[in-house]
Amino acid sequence: MLAEVCEKIQLLNSEEKHEVLRVLLEDIDGPADKDADEAWRDEVVRRVKAIRNGEAAIRALQDWQE
Repeated sequence: MLAEVCEKIQLLNSEEKHEVLRVLLEDIDGPADKDADEAWRDEVVRRVKAIRNGEAAIRALQDWQE
């Protein structure tokens, strides 16, 4: 049965595959937490502003790996 489902998924376009993925993840994890998504967006905006204003620095990947 799983092989049949996988074959059918291969026939879908990219948008349809994303929808299948969304449905599966929601089934596994439950509905997305809208407040958490909004909080992450706000945090990203805050960090980008801090970098642009010189209030925060970006460290090179090599610095993190040492």
